[in-house]
Order: sequence, then structure tokens, then C-alpha cells
Amino acid sequence: MSKKLEKFYEQSGHLSALLDNDPAEAVKQAREIDFDLDTSERFNLMILRAATLVDGGTLTQQQDAIEEGLALFRELHDLFPTADITYNLANGLVATTGTPPRDSNWLDHQERSRERRAEARRCFWKVAQDSDASSSLRTQAWTNLANQFSNGYRLGEAHDAWLAALEVDPENGVAASSAAHNLLWLYEQGGCSDLTRIEAIMLAKIAHRHRDRVIQYAGAQAARHISAFASELGDPPPRSPHKDPFISWVERERLTLAPVVELVDPTLGKLDWLMLPGILERESGAGGAPPPVFAMFNVLKSDFILARDLLWRSTDEEVWPATGRFADTLDYATYGPDASALILAHRTALDLLDKIAVTANHYFELGEPPDKVYFGKLWRGVPDKATGVRPLSEKVEKAIRAGASALYGLVELAEDYDSSAGILRPQKDLRNAGTHRFVVLHDLGNPAHCRKAPEIEHHRREQFTQEVLRALRVARSAIQMLTLSIAQHEKLSGQRTTGLVGSLVVPDHDWIRGRDEGT
Repeated sequence: MSKKLEKFYEQSGHLSALLDNDPAEAVKQAREIDFDLDTSERFNLMILRAATLVDGGTLTQQQDAIEEGLALFRELHDLFPTADITYNLANGLVATTGTPPRDSNWLDHQERSRERRAEARRCFWKVAQDSDASSSLRTQAWTNLANQFSNGYRLGEAHDAWLAALEVDPENGVAASSAAHNLLWLYEQGGCSDLTRIEAIMLAKIAHRHRDRVIQYAGAQAARHISAFASELGDPPPRSPHKDPFISWVERERLTLAPVVELVDPTLGKLDWLMLPGILERESGAGGAPPPVFAMFNVLKSDFILARDLLWRSTDEEVWPATGRFADTLDYATYGPDASALILAHRTALDLLDKIAVTANHYFELGEPPDKVYFGKLWRGVPDKATGVRPLSEKVEKAIRAGASALYGLVELAEDYDSSAGILRPQKDLRNAGTHRFVVLHDLGNPAHCRKAPEIEHHRREQFTQEVLRALRVARSAIQMLTLSIAQHEKLSGQRTTGLVGSLVVPDHDWIRGRDEGT
């Protein structure tokens, strides 16, 4: 090891120790680092200074230090957009926005910081998807992305991302603990099954068993907190494996339509038991019929279940009628109803987003004509003439400030889906290709070598299947957010309502049709 490199590691270790014991001094000494050198050593010193300023500024609440560190990471990212720099840039962006307050200023904070938070999500997403990045970096990127989702009430997506972090590193106790906290919070809101708490316990125990990894990723203080949390919970009861391969697949891929992303409880009898809460009647003379929102919600669930079933059945070409003859295009493409079912499953899943927007527009009385409602456009008004920023529409903001905080999750999801740089924009583009043009799937070979036509997009079938799974999880999470926002609104509406309130039982559809003995 060269003397320069040895000196650098010594300086890095010194600043790291200072961050634990005297972060203000660490910031002071980081600012004294001279990196005005014309050597490779310059970039190492820039990274050290930037990281110390961001971490020390966060610990001492010195916003100017955080901004200074962020500016250095931007400069480094322009020069070397490696996974490490991208990850640190994301952390710097998150540090500048701070932790969202848990009071009436929450929405103001989210709106002020939304551009930087969206950029951070893009950076974390890029690192998480980078197969060349180290597993340590990818699992931390997934964890931090999940935290960002959770802060915006995108709780289903957050749980997916924490579990993705655990898939990369099964010992990631930080992700396991965060997922457990998320499930327990939802369990305490009511409406979840006992399996929600059981899964939370299982995740907390993972965190407790891997304390060293928690220290590596989040520090000793976080490890102590997680250990204390896990010790409060008992041991989970044993579970038998599912006998039905479809149910095993649904559980493994997290595709149940339940109040939370949880394990499958076979005793419930239904996989998809997410239901709307009681709805206060707003119209007089309704004649005892349930409000229209119940019909809308039933169709959302039906379409989701169909899309999921199409994906499941598309994996077996034998279940489809073999009535068609197809010309072989000599590029390993797959044709037939199984391939079309896979493409249709993707389109059906994402078409749900517009229907979710229509349901929200109706329920929250946002006032847009139903045939003019689009998921990516509903939530915000026209751009400000001076800044170009699109503020929340007045009625959306009113609903969120009135207590339907989960509605903001749909706002943020819409931006990730509709924005040209959003992390979910490729999903929208793929959906548009499957709707308006042609998508051809290949089980062998390289689609890049196919004969090209602007009307056709070529994709590897295996990779496309993963996109369908992702689309289904996005739709599932959006339906869960819609349900939670309605539940939040109804709870507060009930508290504000005075006088007598009548009730109408909305019966189970299968029970009415004589297909189920339940109520």
C-alpha cells in the first residue's frame, strides 16, 4: 500500500470516529480537506469530504454542511456516475429534505421536497437494479428506497422493496425491522388478519439474529433500538407449507389483495379479502342501495384477480386452446394465446390505475368529468406561471389535509408513473406499446438482433414476466392506498358527523348468490 493511500485510510478512519463522538468537529475538519490536486487522490478526498459533510451535517442539523456535501456528490456524479456515487448522491438528497414531521406540516414538507425526493428515488432505484453493483450496495439501496415509499404512504411498495432488500441480503436486519414496524402499524389500524402480526414477528426476529449486519448498515444505536423492539415480541407459531401451487405462488410473489402485503391465511377461505370500510351515505333517497363506490371497487378487484390469473396461466401453454397456426419468424419469438395472455395481464394491471383515479375522483368529489380522468393527471392543477410547478389541486389538497394522508401516496405514485424520468415510466411505455402497437416475446436468442420495425417492440419473455409481476404489485399497492385513504376519510367523517347516523349492511356478494355460507 502506498503512503498516500495509507494516509487516506487513516484520515477516513479518524473522521469516521469523530462522526460517532463529535460530529460537529468532523464537519469542521472535513471542510479543511484540501482536494485541489491533479491526481486520482483528489476524487477519494472529494468523496470523503462530501460523505462526512452529509453525515455530520445530518447529525448536527447543519443544513449548509449537507448542501455543501450534496454539491460535491453532484460534481462527482457528473464525472463518475458509478453505483457508489449514485447511492451517495441519493443519500445526500434525502439528508437535505430531512425526516417528514408527524403533524399538520407533513403535507407542506412533502410538497416542498418532492423534486429532491423523486430524484433520490430515481437514484436508489438505479442502484437497486444494477446487477454489477455489490450486494451490500443494492440491499441498502432497496432499503432506503423502501423508506422513501413509506414516508409517502406507499406502504405496499415499501414492503415489496424491504423484501427485495432481504432477497439480496437475507441478513439485512434494517430492512427486516422496518418491514416489521410497517406491518405492526397497519395491524394497529385494524382490519388486518392475525398473520400480519405473525409476519411482523418473523421479520423482527431476522433483525434480532443479525445484529452485526444492522451495525454495518445503520450503526450501533439502530442495532440497540431494533434489538429492544424484537425482544418485545414473542416467537411466531409454526406454519405448514401450502399444498396448492397457485396459493404458494401468490404468496411468494406477494399478489394477494389483502389490507397489507402479508402471508396467506388458508383459514380465511379467500385470497383477496380487502374490502371498503363502511361508507356514510351522502345522497338522500338512495333507496337502500349501497353507494356506487362499492360497484367500482368490486370491478377493481375483479380486474386485478383476472390479470393475476392470466399471468399464472400464461406459464403453461398447455391450458390454452391450440387452434391457431402461426408463421415462424425465425427469431425465437413465441406466439399463441399464452403469450397474448401475458401481454394482456400487463395491460390489464396498469389499466387499473386509471380506474383507481376514477374511483378517487368520484368518492372524494374532486369534480372532474369521469371520461376525462387519467391517473397521471388527476391530482395536480395547472403549472404556476412563475415557477412552472404544478400544485396539488384544491380538492385533493383539502382531502389530504382533512386526514386522508394515504391519498398522497397515489399522488406520488402517479408522478413516478407519468413523469418522463419517473422510476415507473418504463411500465407506462410498455403498457402503451402493448395497447397501441405490438409486443413480441422471445424465449431464446437476443431480441436486439431481430428484424426491426417501429411498430414492434421485442422483449425476452422471462424479463417481460418480471415486468408483469411488477405491474401487478403496483396495481395492488394502488388499490391498497385507495382503500386506506377512504378508510381514513370515513373515520374522520364519522367523528365530524352530528346527530343520528343510520346504517346499511352491505352483504357478501357470494352469500347473496348462494355460493357461500359466510356473511
